[in-house]
Amino acid sequence: MSLPFSPIRISGNLVFLSGQIGLKDGKLISDDIQEQTAQAIENVSAILKDNNLTLNDVIDVTAFLIDQEDYSPFNEAYTKYFSDPFPTRTAVTVKSLPLGAKVEIKIIAQIKV
Repeated sequence: MSLPFSPIRISGNLVFLSGQIGLKDGKLISDDIQEQTAQAIENVSAILKDNNLTLNDVIDVTAFLIDQEDYSPFNEAYTKYFSDPFPTRTAVTVKSLPLGAKVEIKIIAQIKV
């Protein structure tokens, strides 16, 4: 099924990735927030790598969570991938996410010139 959005767009030296959820092989990796967070970030990392970028190039993260109680476990998984200096970040609680995901992660990266 073709969806009406691009997974990645580049404008100047900014790279915009559409939101990623914890999908692997077409299905959610598990029902666990930390595992979904890790897989979503792995998906982001793979898209970046395909474009000669890494997580170190990420300058902004938006995280959508369906339960504010997941904020701490989300942070635990998140800090395994991002370190100081951290990207700026916004975390928003939403009613639902695609395929019943618990987290969706959208990023902006910067191409170093």
